[in-house]
Amino acid sequence: MEFLEGLEKLDRELSSLSLTPNQKKAMTKAGAEVYKESLRNNLNNSLHKGPHSRRSNIKLADDISLKYKGIDGATYVGFKNTTGHYGYLARFLNDGYMAHGGKGSREHTTKYVPGLHFQERTINETKTLILAAEVKKYKEMLGD
Repeated sequence: MEFLEGLEKLDRELSSLSLTPNQKKAMTKAGAEVYKESLRNNLNNSLHKGPHSRRSNIKLADDISLKYKGIDGATYVGFKNTTGHYGYLARFLNDGYMAHGGKGSREHTTKYVPGLHFQERTINETKTLILAAEVKKYKEMLGD
């Protein structure tokens, strides 16, 4: 929770400064890039790659994207969920899901597949790195 409080405090302090939306965008983009790279690493390291894993041509790490909100300069990191992208699968893998089915009447069981929690792990690992990247970008803009 302290991470969100830290970001909210930073946002309040930034709003009191006279930064343009483009300057805020540059700062939040620096932090978002750090989070995106760490999310990509944690996602790839979390996925089951054993002998019984299914072969798939879906590369969720390639579907991580940055999106900018022009009003306040915020940058969002998430998974693409448009045609041809499978970002919604990341939620199932992260949170866990109930798997149904099987072959034959004896095999129809419901099994809970636990989540990998790569997003939570990424948030915990990058708290200070995100804020440090944003502060570094801020100091670069000021010329310090």
